[in-house]
Amino acid sequence: MENVKVKITTVQTVDEARNEDIIEFVTEATLEKIDTCFIINYDESDITESKGSRTRLKIYKDKMVMTKIGTYSSKMEFEEKISNKNLYTTPYGTFDLDFTTIIYDNSLDEFGKGQVYIEYKIIFGNTGDNYNKLKIDIF
Repeated sequence: MENVKVKITTVQTVDEARNEDIIEFVTEATLEKIDTCFIINYDESDITESKGSRTRLKIYKDKMVMTKIGTYSSKMEFEEKISNKNLYTTPYGTFDLDFTTIIYDNSLDEFGKGQVYIEYKIIFGNTGDNYNKLKIDIF
């Protein structure tokens, strides 16, 4: 297991005019490789509104599984052109989460350093589609 820094950038479409909300933070994380999968673990911070949660990223060449456990809990699997369903648990209740991965680009090297870039559409409960981008830099 190795200590690394992870820079997470999320871009969320917040309204019909396609205005975006951008959140970016850098955190300490652990990195380990098991078979063909890199595993990243980090604690959420105040900036993500998920403080009190722990996030695990299982990064494969063609997909990523993101699991949050704690105050906010969810499990999202990102694989290009695949749709998934999930329950998203918050202090305010549990919501249905439907999402489709549009782009999944993994450019990590053999040591787990580099970038994972994902674009996906999400339907949160009964609201309309939101287009989101997620960029994870590991260094």
